[in-house]
Amino acid sequence: MLILKNVTAVQLHPAKVQEGVDIAIENDVIVAIGDALTQRYPDASYKEMHGRIVMPGIVCSHNHFYSGLSRGIMANIAPCPDFISTLKNLWWRLDRALDEESLYYSGLICSLRHAEKRLRADVHRLSITMPLRRISTGRSPHCATHF
Repeated sequence: MLILKNVTAVQLHPAKVQEGVDIAIENDVIVAIGDALTQRYPDASYKEMHGRIVMPGIVCSHNHFYSGLSRGIMANIAPCPDFISTLKNLWWRLDRALDEESLYYSGLICSLRHAEKRLRADVHRLSITMPLRRISTGRSPHCATHF
């Protein structure tokens, strides 16, 4: 067991901030938040946090890992007046150009960026340019079943 002593604990739902509390962690699970937890768990190791903020991990709710390599791309395309034009002129062209290796490195770059920003999870989305039935059978040229 590890106790983080003297933290500022931020809880998101319901919103709550507790200053100067301890957090007891066992097997990667928070088992207690409160005062003087080193007395309740005398055999635990502890780390003094000096009021540092501890909060839940942040989840990225919208990302497209397949397009991570396209950041900053200087695409030679006509202006797109609407979303469908943007899909046709840019994203669907990019989709067709991707191969397994570029998907791997695109996903790797996005994963490293998430780790750098301390994001804990991502709601992963793939671009879909064909019926879901075809993707689910693995017959899509862009099917990412290996991820």
